[in-house]
Order: sequence, then structure tokens, then C-alpha cells
Amino acid sequence: MKKVLVINSSVSQLNNSDSLAMSNMFIEEYKKMNPNDEIINLDLNEAKMSQKTLTRNNIAEYFNQEDSFDFIEQLKSVDKIVLNFSMVNWGIPAILKNYIDHITIANLTFTYKGSTDGNAIGLLSNIQDIQILATKGGTGTPNSAFTEYVKNIWEFLGAKVKSEIIINEMMDIPPYAEQTPIENLEKVKEQILKAVKNF
Repeated sequence: MKKVLVINSSVSQLNNSDSLAMSNMFIEEYKKMNPNDEIINLDLNEAKMSQKTLTRNNIAEYFNQEDSFDFIEQLKSVDKIVLNFSMVNWGIPAILKNYIDHITIANLTFTYKGSTDGNAIGLLSNIQDIQILATKGGTGTPNSAFTEYVKNIWEFLGAKVKSEIIINEMMDIPPYAEQTPIENLEKVKEQILKAVKNF
């Protein structure tokens, strides 16, 4: 039995989130194929930790049991992650950045101890795969500070990102802007179904 952590990083309302709809479809199909696997849900909108941005004024207490270590323990207990989010001003939502900052800690999720080439050694190697499901308002914006950044940070922490990143684009452009998230799933449905089989 595998443990799958589903992280919702969308800041849209629950009934109006295209990336959450992608995640829900992915998990529904995954459970059909893997009924015995445990699904763990984490909504960053509901986590106090994700509301806290690191500053020089709070760095002394920023990393603590409730906001950091409990989430790191959770990450070390799971086998796979499904992560959804949308592009916000060419980057990722602040709640996801705050989560990343809270769990990226030297000697807990990465270390330079034992490194012979100067590169960090990731300590989340238990995570076998991460499925990134994302949305964009248009098509012309780059992915380097968006999905590629998220992929790179997880790999830095030792997790594997074997699954192909799926991005549903043009969500702010008609006709998609007028459609429901369920209707907009049609654009990426085949990608999602294919990804589930390989996850």
C-alpha cells in the first residue's frame, strides 16, 4: 500500500479552481486503479504555516514543530505527491512558497554533509514521484519561475519528479474563462488519464 499526499495550493474558491479540478480528477481515477492506497489531503489555504512569510523579524521562531517539523515528518512518511496550483504573476502562489520555505531546512530535508562535489544531498528520497498539475491564464508566460521552479526544488530535496508536468493554459481567455472547471478539464483529460496510469 502506498501513501499519496495531495497538496492543494490553489487560491481560487473550491468550486471555481481549475487546478483543483485537475487534482480531483487525477485522484478519482487513481483510486479506481489503486483502491488500497491511502490518500492524505493537505489544503494549504487552511494551514496556519502557509500564511507566514519569512522575514528578519520572525526568522528566530519561523521554523518550529507545528509550522515546519510536523510537515517534514508527513513528507517523510509518504510515497507520492499530487500537487496543484495556478500561476500567480509569473510565479507560484504565496501559500505554496511559504510551505516550501517551511520544509526546506538544512539537515532535515537536504544536507551538504557527505557531499563530495559541493552539491546538496536531498533527504526526501522516499518520495517516488510527484505529479504537478498547474494552470495559467494565457500561454505567453514562461514556466521557469512557475512549474520548473517547483520541479527543481523537489528534486533538490531528493524527491523524484518522474511524471510529466500537466499545465492547463488559457484559463482567463474565452471561452475557457466563461466555462466551469469541470468543462475546462476536457482540454487536459487525456493527459491526466495517461498520467494516472504511470503514477
